[in-house]
Amino acid sequence: MSKVKIQGNASGTGVLTVTAPNTSTDRTITLPDSTGTILDNTSTLDATKLSGDLPAISAASLTNVPKDTTVGGRKNLIINGNMDVWQRGTPIATMGFGADRWKTYSTASGVANYNVTNTQVADNPISAGGYSYSVAVDNASTSIDFITVTQLIEQANLTSINTGDSLTLSFWIKKTRDLDSNATFKVMAMTPASSKDTWSGVQYQSTDSLASTPFSENYNSLSTSWVKKTATFTVTANMVTRGLGLCFQIGESNVTSGAGSTAEIYRFTGVQLEKGSTATDFEYRSYGEELALCQRYYERFIADASAEMLIGVGVNASATDVFINYPYKQIKRVIPSFSSSGASHFERLTASWGAGSSINCQANIATARLNMGGFPSSTIWNATEVRITAAANDAHWFAFDAEL
Repeated sequence: MSKVKIQGNASGTGVLTVTAPNTSTDRTITLPDSTGTILDNTSTLDATKLSGDLPAISAASLTNVPKDTTVGGRKNLIINGNMDVWQRGTPIATMGFGADRWKTYSTASGVANYNVTNTQVADNPISAGGYSYSVAVDNASTSIDFITVTQLIEQANLTSINTGDSLTLSFWIKKTRDLDSNATFKVMAMTPASSKDTWSGVQYQSTDSLASTPFSENYNSLSTSWVKKTATFTVTANMVTRGLGLCFQIGESNVTSGAGSTAEIYRFTGVQLEKGSTATDFEYRSYGEELALCQRYYERFIADASAEMLIGVGVNASATDVFINYPYKQIKRVIPSFSSSGASHFERLTASWGAGSSINCQANIATARLNMGGFPSSTIWNATEVRITAAANDAHWFAFDAEL
């Protein structure tokens, strides 16, 4: 039998007292089979005494530590995943962009293409003041095969992932009506067919390169209440070098997913794509930050509903023409295309305000020179103010488009 020995110190004069607690329960203290010193609350633990890996620690179990904190930057690769930014307006019927960064499309076997009606709805399962994306078709055809909503992620935003990594997608969804019994709801991970950030005009099952289908189920099995869906897929080499698209799609070939109605079909929001195999809580960003991220791809200057807005001060390039420099709010991905609501919505100040009849621009990735013409005559090379006239319902605007 081993023994316990308490060894005194020959030089000390103090008395050490071992005090029992106030308990009626037998207790056993087991000593380690090693030589060492007992630590107390005044002791220090030298780093050399630590060895091995620490166990995984969840921030959710700690106090005063933000949960789901990501080391090294933002975790969500999706921009505008909570459907906050709609620079093009809402509702909008288009075969193009609805909410910023989200592109829509529907087709009848590619023979006839139809607009999708995209609406920002004040309905969000994870934030009381948040929004969701409402999807409907703008045509009552019963031959519609596919309805898609897609976000294309720029290759430059994928530098934190490597081939073979796991990416986890999470989103909230609810249907608002049933469709054909064979209709499928799926999310497809896609890449450009050949080169970086070079996508086809539309994204659906038959275009670009399908890398994987991380989520798929019968559409009618979706709930009419909000449900969070998650799926994990593996990063391919083409995703790293070319870019990644997430395509939310209803339909299969020869399925009448439109169901002969323009009524709302489903809503979704809280879309997050993050590195790793676990879906964490949605990462909120301020509206200002989300808008700035969107403006790398699309930027719209919108007139106020009740008062004119000064665009800037330019110079009379001729008696009837004005050049004005317009610096973007954000550097653009590529040199953008330009569009506007109409040249007559812009006015130049001479003795009085007068409308123009033409507008175009010369652009680079940082600024654009707006070339406006057809104004009432004025002195050449004089400085002049240019404004956009007031209009309700975001009717007067100009925009720069550098989307994928």
